[in-house]
Amino acid sequence: MGRVTIKDVARHAGVGLGTVSRVMNNHPRVSPETRERVLKAIRELGFRPNATARRLPRKTELRYIGVITHPFLLNYHSISERLRGVQTALSASDQGLDLALFSASSAAHFDSQLHHIVQANAVEGLLIVDFDMSDDQVQRLRQARIPFVGLNHLRGRSWPCIGTDNEYGGYVATRYLTELGHRRIAYIGDNMVDEYGFSTSQERYIGYKRALTEAQIHLNTRYVRLGDHSYRMAYDITQELLQLAQPPTAIFAMSDLQAAGIIAALRAADVHVPADVSVIGYDDTELAMALGLTTICQHLEQSGRLAAGYLLALIAGADTPPPTLPNSQLIVRQTTQPPKHRLS
Repeated sequence: MGRVTIKDVARHAGVGLGTVSRVMNNHPRVSPETRERVLKAIRELGFRPNATARRLPRKTELRYIGVITHPFLLNYHSISERLRGVQTALSASDQGLDLALFSASSAAHFDSQLHHIVQANAVEGLLIVDFDMSDDQVQRLRQARIPFVGLNHLRGRSWPCIGTDNEYGGYVATRYLTELGHRRIAYIGDNMVDEYGFSTSQERYIGYKRALTEAQIHLNTRYVRLGDHSYRMAYDITQELLQLAQPPTAIFAMSDLQAAGIIAALRAADVHVPADVSVIGYDDTELAMALGLTTICQHLEQSGRLAAGYLLALIAGADTPPPTLPNSQLIVRQTTQPPKHRLS
């Protein structure tokens, strides 16, 4: 056998690299049982720490929580709010961890990034934002003893994920519009290409369809418009909707950003909100508050804070179920009202 490394000790003791480091540095936040298990592994393997590494002051030890997501999602207001919650949890922790951001532009790139993270022992734990994982990828992280938590709701996963139910949120938004009396309700969202396992738009659309079905409203595909996630896309699509023989009396936008584009297009066409067309968004960002936008609150900052806090607990050795985020919540402001003609 070659020279024994700290990675060998961690594997032998069944703990993470950070735990071995804390034991070697006599850190107080290690349970007596875990400390003894690590020391036993050190004795059994005959591990000898590098002399230079032992002389390094502890303040030079950099330890990270990783966040991996799609690069295009970094333009979403929702991601910045979630990351704010993550940073809040890290700042309140005494575990001395900082934030490292990884982006993956495709499913293959995501797999490559996971491989790098595992091989380089780059992080103490990993937050996975809006990516699905294969059983093999889950197993790789578990074998590497890297705790991980999903951020945003991913249905039916065998690994912990924290977030609200996107389908339910889409249902709540559309049901509210049907209860106001709207029957010509449009949905403007992102393309539903599942190239990355990113299904948020699709899930909200499913909720939209369910609410229409319950209200006995026929799904008019001309009212379903998809594109990239941008203000401009929503603006242009709204202009197209206004050209229909029977334009919608209400529009449900997948995000507050898209809702802002919708409202701008309606105002440019001298269509009044909400007197002529009601608009409802999704996320409840500061933009929604500034616009007086009726929207769906999915507790973005809280989800990041809870996910990071739970990940920190896993790193510390906790064995508890993940916390539950409150359900999506309708926030009624000034952009929705009953249609002029309730039977329209």
